[in-house]
Amino acid sequence: MVETYWTLLQIAPTQEENDIRRAYARRLRDFRPDEDPEGFQRLVGARDAALNWANTQPAELLTAAIDGRDGVGWDVDVNESTARDNTGSCEQPKADMTGEITPRLESSIAKPAEFPAEFEAIDDGSDRLAFERLNEIVAREKGRPWGTDPAVYEAQPWIELFNLAAGMNLQRHEQFLEAVGRRFPSILPPIGLQGLETTREFAEGRGVSALVETIEQQCRFAERPADLIHFCGQEAAMIYFSWLAHAQSARNVLQRRAAGRTAYTDGRTGLPVFPDEDRLFALETAELVKFHKEAIDRGRWPFRFDLKTLILPGTRSVSAGLIWQGGLFLALLAVIAMGGFSLNNDTAQLIALTGIPVLLGARIVMAVFLNRLAVGAALQRVMYADRLGLWSRKPRPDTLRNKWREYERLIYMGEVFLSLAVLVSVPIMISTFWQLKDDMDRPVETVVSEIVVSAFVAVASDDRLPDGQLFDLIDFVISSEQANFSERGKGADLLVRNLGNRGWLAELHSREDRLLSQSWISGSDRVLIGPAIVTPAAERERKLRVLADAYRSATPEGRMQIERSLAAWKLTLNLAKGPQAIAAVWAAMPPRTNGPKLDAFPEEMRWLLIGKFLANAIGNFVDSDVQLVGQFHWLLTVPADRLYEAGPLRPVAVADQSPPLASVNEDNSDETGVVRYFREHGDRSANEAPALPRLNAALARSSYFDVARTCLDSSSETDRSHMREVIARSLANSPDAGISSSADLWQTLGRLALAEPACYRNASATGRLSGPDLPLTQLDDRFDAIDDELDRFTEAEPDAIVEILRFIVPQHGIYSFTRNRLIAHSHFLLGNWFINREDYRNAILEYDQALDAKECSEFYAPRGQALQALGDDKRAEADFQRARETPGRCFIGNANGDALKSSLKTLVKKMDSHTP
Repeated sequence: MVETYWTLLQIAPTQEENDIRRAYARRLRDFRPDEDPEGFQRLVGARDAALNWANTQPAELLTAAIDGRDGVGWDVDVNESTARDNTGSCEQPKADMTGEITPRLESSIAKPAEFPAEFEAIDDGSDRLAFERLNEIVAREKGRPWGTDPAVYEAQPWIELFNLAAGMNLQRHEQFLEAVGRRFPSILPPIGLQGLETTREFAEGRGVSALVETIEQQCRFAERPADLIHFCGQEAAMIYFSWLAHAQSARNVLQRRAAGRTAYTDGRTGLPVFPDEDRLFALETAELVKFHKEAIDRGRWPFRFDLKTLILPGTRSVSAGLIWQGGLFLALLAVIAMGGFSLNNDTAQLIALTGIPVLLGARIVMAVFLNRLAVGAALQRVMYADRLGLWSRKPRPDTLRNKWREYERLIYMGEVFLSLAVLVSVPIMISTFWQLKDDMDRPVETVVSEIVVSAFVAVASDDRLPDGQLFDLIDFVISSEQANFSERGKGADLLVRNLGNRGWLAELHSREDRLLSQSWISGSDRVLIGPAIVTPAAERERKLRVLADAYRSATPEGRMQIERSLAAWKLTLNLAKGPQAIAAVWAAMPPRTNGPKLDAFPEEMRWLLIGKFLANAIGNFVDSDVQLVGQFHWLLTVPADRLYEAGPLRPVAVADQSPPLASVNEDNSDETGVVRYFREHGDRSANEAPALPRLNAALARSSYFDVARTCLDSSSETDRSHMREVIARSLANSPDAGISSSADLWQTLGRLALAEPACYRNASATGRLSGPDLPLTQLDDRFDAIDDELDRFTEAEPDAIVEILRFIVPQHGIYSFTRNRLIAHSHFLLGNWFINREDYRNAILEYDQALDAKECSEFYAPRGQALQALGDDKRAEADFQRARETPGRCFIGNANGDALKSSLKTLVKKMDSHTP
């Protein structure tokens, strides 16, 4: 089927404009402007031609035109039309596949164009002159080379021609118009040259579009397209109508430019109005096209709230063609992010804080008005294209398109990055501002000292707070002083406002808040709830309160010394195991005090230092024998009140395996016999093969220190003291004359230690000495039997229980549940024995050791009784409440008797009195 504008619209000829527009809208799906711009232009030309014809064609002429077609339908083939009328054939140039214009064949222009016989019979002079003039113009135009600039075509000769034919009578004038229809379309260039014309040339009457418009004004072929197809054929007629649509677009551009802004708005509603051919190009997205159509149908803007715009307003604005609005959003995000990170610039922070509500309000406004503004931006592009005079099918759509959409992904990535920066910086800025809002005009030293003192008091007041939080805060203060507060201690009273970096001070406030929030319980009288070992807790409380007072009254230099001294004891405290050892470390921290409630257990400090020394001496191949023996003997024999001269333990690096003790002043006049031997003889080879397989003196030394650690690892204070004396005596005595080498001496010292029954028992229990193997299940059964025997004790027998503990503690090979239960049971019975004899301090210690081994709710009530007897009502009340609320009962001993019930009566009455 040959294409006509009716077949292109796929409807029969009609004068109903609504049918034509519906057909055009339906066919738009097949000729999308972004996919087939040339087909879209053909569709627009067919629609405009059909509308022009429908508006001017009377109904009876429509019927006559259809009936008088000599059997040629609306889809007549151009070949049939030219075959029926060779005289009126219109030859058009063809375009090859590359778009180049192929010149007409010489045969097609060799024949002189002749009019039909009825035209030649006209004898009137003026009429014939008009036909001859038409012949001349057509011949001249045909003589132009194909591809000539359209601007060389002029409308003036045709205007003069039509003026010449104006005097014809109606019949002859119709014949003249028929002659124009047969001859004129043959001179039209292909539609590919439409983009070469300008509106200025069109307004001056130059160019093919101006020429076609002039002919259409006289001939009205758009009103009778069937006649034009009959005159010149369908292909030539379609080219004519395409040029006519192009000319009408140019005329519309000129009219809109002359009318101004009123041409782009609806006079009744004030809504934007787009030219039909520009609407899809300018609005671009189906969402925006639908929004504009709904607005036109309603006569007002519909309400839309775009969630995407609320989240990414910059990207959405740029995508909608709102360039400067999107740029403002991105700039505002950047300003807020930079202000958030400028913790030391008050002006930048104030600008950022002001910009936050502005940004939020602008996001909401843009989410509501984005579509309206996008339609306005599209209309601005249409007006800009009209001002430039662009109306051809290629440059005008390119101008109407929002070119910033090509950078949408890049803008999206930038906005996401800025948004994340804002999300990170704004909380930091607000937190810093809130933390320091009352401290800006205060000295930094005062703020730091108040925070540290409050941390001391908080940890001292709450036994549940771990030591690590306090030490972490002290470490942070020390590191911050070195990096951000180097003026501390130099006499400069620096204000917070003048700090170069205030972020660390805000972080210090945050650490303080986290620490205090964990110690805070609603109400003015804080009640401690939770498991706590009160023996070290009481010592910690006394020490921290002393430190708080000392820190509060000290100079900046003194405060720095207190911080570093406390931080140095962190490692020692972490290595301490058991209530007594932890309490001993807290007591050893300077300044030393003897509290009135619980002893500081100085001997536990000795075992902690000896244990750390031996752990590092084993495998130490760096330090000399003299140094190791001297330090070991000093730790074994030094009086308890001088143990603190060793100071805190220090970490040992890989390259430094020396014992982690502070330097100890050694007097050479008091050096031991073993030290003198090593000074005099050094390391000599053995004259004969040694009895032990370790031949190297360093390995023999490590083996000795391992044996010493085993011998001193006892739960019995008596056994440890005895072994300490034995080992110290062996180191003090001069070696026998038979000792031939250092390795021989170390082996001899080891044998002397193992000769003691207590040491041999520990070595055997830990598997360091070979013996009969006993299956773990049988060993565990034996300990279950011991536990059953403990349950039968009506009165604790301290000697028997101590003997049991002496055997249990080294047994790391048995099941931990059985072992821990036995230890807890034994200490619980000892605690009951002490409390019955009103020895409350030792009773508390035994209950602490029981809880350290296994937490059982029945341990809290008797410990609370002992604490209450010593006047520690706060911890006693916490123990009573724990005993009442904790379900973890172990059913050990006689803990569920009358003593527990009577201990809970006071707490129950007190809690009931506070119940509303």
